[in-house]
Parts: sequence; C-alpha cells; structure tokens
Amino acid sequence: MPLLHRHFICLLLVSASLAFAADGQPEINESKANDGVQPDSGPLASEAKPPKKKAAPLEQSFANLPPIAPALAQDASNRVVVEIVENVANLDTESAAAAAKVADAYSESAMGFVCVPTKYDDKALRIDRSSPFALRATSKIVLPAGENKVLLRAFNAARLLIDGKAVATTPALVAGASGHNPVPADPKKLDAIMRALRAGHNERLVTIAGGEHTITLEALIAGGKLRPEVGELSVSVASPGKPFMLVSSVPSVPLTDEGWLPYAEAQRAAHFVDDAKRRAQADVKEREYWGMRHDLARKFAAAQPAIAANGIDALIGAKLGDEKIAPAAIIDDYAFIRRVSLDAVGVVPSPNLIREFIDDKSADRRAKLIDRLLADRGWADNWVGYWQDVLAENPGILKPQLNNTGPFRTWIYEAFLDNLPMDRFATELIMMEGSVYGGAPAGFAMASQNDAPMAEKASVIGKAFMAAEMKCARCHDAPHHKFAQKDLFASAAMLKRSPQDVPKSSSIPLSEKEIRKLEVNVTLKPGTSVAAEWPFEPLIPETGHAAEIPAGVLRKTNDSREKFAALITLPQNARFAKVAVNRLWKRYFGTGLVEPIDDWETAKPSQPELLEYLARELMTHDYDLKHVARLIFNSQAYQRAVLPASDKDAAKSRALFASQTRRRMSAEQIADSLFAASGKNFGSEELNFDVDSKETVDVFQNLGVPKRAWQFTSLSNERDRPALSLPVARTIMDVLVRYGWRESRQSPVSVRDDAPNVLQPAVLANGPAGNRIVRLSDDSALTQLCLQDQKPAELLARIFERILSRPPSEAEIKSLLPLIEDGFASRVKAVEAPHAAATLAGSTQVSWSNHLSPEATKIKMEMEKQAHLGEPPTKRLDADWRERVEDVIWSLVNSPEFVFIP
Repeated sequence: MPLLHRHFICLLLVSASLAFAADGQPEINESKANDGVQPDSGPLASEAKPPKKKAAPLEQSFANLPPIAPALAQDASNRVVVEIVENVANLDTESAAAAAKVADAYSESAMGFVCVPTKYDDKALRIDRSSPFALRATSKIVLPAGENKVLLRAFNAARLLIDGKAVATTPALVAGASGHNPVPADPKKLDAIMRALRAGHNERLVTIAGGEHTITLEALIAGGKLRPEVGELSVSVASPGKPFMLVSSVPSVPLTDEGWLPYAEAQRAAHFVDDAKRRAQADVKEREYWGMRHDLARKFAAAQPAIAANGIDALIGAKLGDEKIAPAAIIDDYAFIRRVSLDAVGVVPSPNLIREFIDDKSADRRAKLIDRLLADRGWADNWVGYWQDVLAENPGILKPQLNNTGPFRTWIYEAFLDNLPMDRFATELIMMEGSVYGGAPAGFAMASQNDAPMAEKASVIGKAFMAAEMKCARCHDAPHHKFAQKDLFASAAMLKRSPQDVPKSSSIPLSEKEIRKLEVNVTLKPGTSVAAEWPFEPLIPETGHAAEIPAGVLRKTNDSREKFAALITLPQNARFAKVAVNRLWKRYFGTGLVEPIDDWETAKPSQPELLEYLARELMTHDYDLKHVARLIFNSQAYQRAVLPASDKDAAKSRALFASQTRRRMSAEQIADSLFAASGKNFGSEELNFDVDSKETVDVFQNLGVPKRAWQFTSLSNERDRPALSLPVARTIMDVLVRYGWRESRQSPVSVRDDAPNVLQPAVLANGPAGNRIVRLSDDSALTQLCLQDQKPAELLARIFERILSRPPSEAEIKSLLPLIEDGFASRVKAVEAPHAAATLAGSTQVSWSNHLSPEATKIKMEMEKQAHLGEPPTKRLDADWRERVEDVIWSLVNSPEFVFIP
C-alpha cells in the first residue's frame, strides 16, 4: 500500500553494606554489585601486556589528593562541589602529594558525570590534563530513617567516602586485549527500572543509616596512555521503598534511561557553554597580539590605491552595464530564508524561524535574519566539513597513527564558533600546537608512516591559503607549475624548524634518460638536505623576506615555523586574503571569482576589482569571515533567482553573477536537514570500537556520539571485522558518501566530486536513513504534528514548512490534501504514549576486547537488522492513515527541490 501511494505521488510531484552499629560507628562490609558480570580484575593473562617494571597501583594515587578546600566543603551543603586535581600519579616519592594541585573547581546539580571542563592554554588551544587526573565531588545529604542503599558506578579506579571514611572502591582500568575474550552477559540490574551498567564499568553497593551525611566521590580519569574518558561516573542513593536517585542536595535525577540521558545531555550542554567562557578568558593576551596585527593590516590597506566602485552590487552592476545584461529577479521570502539558512548554518530553517521571519514586515527583515543566522552556532557546524576536506583532516578511530591525522576537527569547530580571524586560524594551524588527540591543531602535525610529514603539511597549507599546488614537487619539479622540489622541501624545513632531508620516496626510480622522456626534472637527489627558505616570493614579490617582517609580529624570531605562518598571513601577502574571500564566494555562488579556487598558477580573476574589494574588506575588518559573508548575503547579487537552463542568457548571466547558480546541498547539509526536518536525532552509536577502554589513545580514538554530520568518520574496519560495525552510523554515512562526502581524507580537496548518480535518489528513496525520516515513529516531530488538533489543510502546510520551507502550491494541495483528509477525523488512537522512544543504537557489551568472538558477530548482525528496520511506527495513529501521510512526506523528501538550494 505505501509503495503504491509513493509511486502514485511520484508521478504527481516527483533516534558493603555499610551498617551503623548501635554506637554509631560504621561497620564496613563492601558488596560488589554484578560480580561475575562485570569483572573487577585486569585483562586475562592471555591478553595482558606485561609491564616493563612493576609499578605502584594506580589506586595509590588517591593518597596524593590534597584536602578539600574549607570553602568548598561548606558549599557542599548547598550543591555538589567538584574539583579536578592534576599530577596525582603515585610517583613512589615523598614529593608526589606535593605535586598534586587543584586545577579546576566548579559545581554540578548532581553526582553524575559524563564530561569535565576542557583545559586550554593561553592561546585558547586544547591541551591535555595530567594522566591520570582525579575528579572529586562532595555533597551533604539528609537521608530518611532506615537502611539507605548507596551505589557507586565508575569506569576507572574510584572510591566512595561517607563522612570521610572510604567504604567502597572500583578497580583501575588496565590496557591490553587480544580480541578473543568472551562477550560478557548483560549486567544484572539492582532494580527493574534502573539504567543498565555501561560496558567496561564497575559498580559497588553499600548501605547507610538515615541522617545527615557527607558523600564524597573520588575517581581517577585516564592513567598512562589511556584515553581521558569519564564514562558514566555516578553515586546514587535508594531510600527505603524508593528507586535509585543521583546524590544531590536538590530534587535529583532517577538512575533510569529517562532520567540519565537528558541529565547527561544537559551536562554536556552546560560544559559547552562553560568551555566557550574558558577560551575567552584564556586568550586575553593573544587577542591583544592579534589586535596589533590587525592594526598593521588596516594601515597597509589604507595605503593601497582606491577601488573604482564600492560595494558588491556596484562592482557587479558596472560589469553588467558594460555587457548589457539584465540581472535576474530577487527571490521571494520563502526561497530566501531557505537559501540563506543553508548557506549560513548548513540546515533548513525551523518552522518557528520561518514564521517569525514571514511575520516581520519591517523593511530590513532580511538583514536582521542574516545577523541572527550569523550569530548561530550552526555557522561553525557548516564550515567544519569544508575545512576537513581542504586541510585533509583524517582521524582514524582504529590505529590512528596509520598515516592519519589527529582529530583537529574540534579546533576547526571552536575556531568558527569563536569567529576566529582567518589570519589567526591559518597561523594556529601552521604552528600545530596543543593536544594531539584532544582536538587541537597539533593533530594536524600527525602523519606517522610518512617519511617527510612536513612536506605533506606544506603542500596542504600552500593549497589551502595560497592557492598554490605543490603536490607534484614531492618527487620532481612541477612541470605545469612554478614550484621546484626545492620549494616544497624548503617549506617543509620551515615547518620542521630544521633542514629537511629528501627521502628515497621523493624520486623517480628511472634512469636520467627515461626521466627526460617524461618531460619532468628531478633536481634533488635522495638524501639532499634542504634548508628552510620562504618559497612563495615569486607569487607575491611584495611580501619580501623574513627580515622585513614588522617588529613585534614574531614572538620567537628564530622560529622558522612562526616565520612561515607570518609570511603567509601578513597583509603584504594580499593573496592570502584574496584566496580566503574567493573560497567564500565559491560556496555562496557556485563559481569562484578565480577558478580553480585552490590552484592559481594560470588562473585570472573574472572580476579583479570585486576580488580586491572583498579582500580589503576582510583585511580592514580583522580578517572576520562573517563580515564578508554578511556583505554577500545582503547583496542583491546573492539574492537573485536561478535562471532556468533553457534561458538563452543563463550561462552568461551566471558567469557575470547576474543570476545565481543552481547549487545542491552538501552531503552534510542533506543529512543534517533530513533529521532536522523530521525532528529526530541521528541515534548513532558512539564512534568508538573500544567501548571498554582496553587500549591506549594511540591505538583507538573515541570521537563520541555524532550530533551533526561533520562528526562522522571512516568506519572502514568493519569490512573485515563485522563485530566492529556501527550499523546506525553506517546507514547515515551511506547517505553522506553517495552525495560526495569523503569517508577518508588522505589528500586535500577544495571541490568534491559530487556529480549526480543513480545511487543518490536511491539511498533517500529506499535506504534505511531515508525510511527513518519518513516513518511516523514516536520520536518524530512530524508525528507530533499529526497528533495536534488542526485542519487537514493546516497539517499539509506544516509538513511542507518543515521539509521544503514553504507553503504548498494550489496544484500540490489538490494532489495531496485528499490523502490526508480521508480518515483524518479518526486518525488518533487511544494508546498511551511511550515513556521513551526506542533507540536503534542500544547498549552492547561488544568491544575490541571480544570482537573475535562468534557471539560478538551475532550481536552486531542483529543490531544491523534493527538499524535497517528503523524505529517502529507509532501506534497512536491509525495505520492506514499514517501510511498515506508517510507517502506524502516521502514524496517531498525525494523531490529534487529538497536537495537543491533555491
């Protein structure tokens, strides 16, 4: 039935008991919950990695913790106070305790933790905490008379203290696993409704009498090279006859899925905001430095010759007048809000945003909408995928040192979130500082199993910021570019901060006579040592040499890497600003002012004065990319319609920017918009093959649960190890890949190969992800629309609004409204709403430590079936009526209009 409907409509339209003795003194008899289910000990003998020398137990680090500050102890009566203590490792020295220090102190609403504040250096770059570091949380609680149960859950070594006395401990994580371990049984629950214990975690249960008590949690995070993961760390209490609730001095959170999941999400959101404040507080002096740099840029720009016309429309208009080309009409408000939303924040506009914009009758409503979108955090989400391609960000969640980079995607995101100036953005990337695995630019430096990693990085940097293609110079002088081998390796030496030897791989294994036949020159022999030297002077002779860098620009005058960054980003290198604004123009018009945008060897700007104008606007406004984006979005040129291909002047009109180019959404925009339109989240698994943390950070990485499409990464390892598959993530990535997303980015790309192919409509029409979007399940915002008290025509209009950002046309109403009207009055069924929507990425005990077990493969195969089936349809709507509405939704999602930008 649904398939017939969809075909029909296609023709029309195309988720220890601690008992107190009579005298009040505690008698400790610790009880280990789930013994035999979640083993406390280290790995099996067959899988353990023998230590080189006997080390002190990690748990002894607790002895190094300093006393809780008196002020914090007093505050614990009103809230859960938290301290992050660094340098707590037991060093077997008398000075170990003296080395420990409280690095952070803050508060939480309850004694449950999924994350801790991020640590930043004085440039607001992510840096690593000590390994291990300790989290200590304290709260005073009053419990009712009787026997109260207290439950400790931890991912690593932790201990529970009640009134200052240690009553329960969990063991430390120990690295090392062979993959042959048995899959553990699902953990037993202490009560039927509580949240199941996560893989790799341990829990301990004690009892305590009623009265006022001080509860203290001490937990170690990381240790050695272990990943610094908090896991699901908590202390909860169950009073007589009551369920387990997280320890808190205020109404607490039940230890259930319905209680924990929103609490954890709220904690992450609060730390996200706090991290932004921390970055702002950390780099005050750095901002002063860049203020000085931008003053230099303004002075330089002021000394340049004036431009004939001022403004995008004036410059384009002059060209159109010369060519006698009439500009296309301005698009209507519905098309405009969809276009600018996709271009600014990478997702279709929300119904609320559409209504607010349409209801605003002021003359400057488009300008106000632009400002609102540019202030949205989606601005950052929309840029990460682009720069992941341009900078070849290629982290691996399995064996990340196999010629991959670190996950510096987080730095890209935070840079655009903080609206980092583009010259600072380029400089921070080139300097490659901060945490390698924690999301800082140091991850860009990582390129193991590469015999000249800085040569590779120099090639990426040249292409990204100078539109200079140096790839061929890795092995020989570039035959179609100005760059010789020496130029690339001199750049590598500047980045390396020492001479760069030419490796054996940077040669052609042929005789000189055979090489000459290839019409290339090999000017450097393997083993040649190349000194650091600025390679781009022929492209921008006005830049000069390092000696001409203005005073105060270099913080370390003998640092060749810093000189390299300065010479690329100084205003004298006008090419840097021009390349940056040309990339912006290309994204918003489909055609750059210079093409190709990343190789200007022979390219000439189609409108040089416009390129110069935009570059100066960038330089004179602190290299603020949002400033130029605002100019573009507010221009008539950007807001013009797309001419049909049948128009005889369409090609010339697009070339002169008299009309817009028909552009398709990026792969990330398609995936994000599909789930935004349905109101669902991805429901993906955590991007992590090592869920019980048996391996170290240089063997496995955990990229977390993706919320936006740019956060996905390659899952290629599942091809030969099915137990390591992430089925829900794969269904979403199938959509991304079909529309041009690169699962692996071992080389930089500025323009994806996203040519149309038959698999693109097929993956939306018949793929699991597309079916999830269409299905009216209990977690769908479209289901909630269908349950509301309204008229059929209003429902149809709201469906169009969520999916296509506009009202339906008369023809569409005539075709589709009958499908909704039939049975509309009796559509709602008297069925109780579920307490929580079903999740496809359910908990699993499968990890790297047991992935070679046949049971692990069976479990993942069953999960894959569920992922392909998707969430079950809601029972609150009549099945026949629901299927017809799903057909309407299917037709809109699969119409060409959905994937193209207006």
